Amino acid sequence: MIRPDAIRVVAWDFDGVLNRNIRDGVFAWSRNFEADLGLSLESFSRFLFQGRFRQAMVGQACLVELVREWAQSNGAAGREHEILDYWFTRDALHDPDVLLMVETMRQRGVANVMATNNEIHRTAFIESVMGFADHMERIFAAGRMGVAKPDPGYFRHIEQELGLPGAEFLLVDDMVENVEAARDLGWQAFHFTEGAHQALADALNL
Repeated sequence: MIRPDAIRVVAWDFDGVLNRNIRDGVFAWSRNFEADLGLSLESFSRFLFQGRFRQAMVGQACLVELVREWAQSNGAAGREHEILDYWFTRDALHDPDVLLMVETMRQRGVANVMATNNEIHRTAFIESVMGFADHMERIFAAGRMGVAKPDPGYFRHIEQELGLPGAEFLLVDDMVENVEAARDLGWQAFHFTEGAHQALADALNL
């Protein structure tokens, strides 16, 4: 049960919440990757997302260097920036309905921050190119923090940075394990699934 009057900060997840880039569990960038770039999505995904990306996510590896390594071994030497630009731009799909809720909460005097597991390069893209620095009072990203959701340290870091107890935060996230981790630490949390806009608005009394 969400208690809107107790919320001082809404911590919004990015992918799948602020950014409407996931449909039926598939990220927008991956749908035409092979056709547009002439590269193997299966090979790229197997190389990057079976452990290596997790390292980049928490600042233990560089995403550009990882993509460069894959590109050099798969007939795409020198194309790492093209690949990343394709990924970032194809997945740049602001959710206007969620952003309207962000603005409404701001008008109520509630702070809005981003709580994302993105690494540093995509975080910079989200912040500047996509303009989310203008929508959020702070952007908390795993790559900058060195810790990722659902690790309790992620949520404790945000509490310490903002000087507020967990009970005054609301996490809106599309991953149930993140929602459960936040609740275990005393946060309010809403599991945001595809098409849950009205349910969230109702929970916030918007």
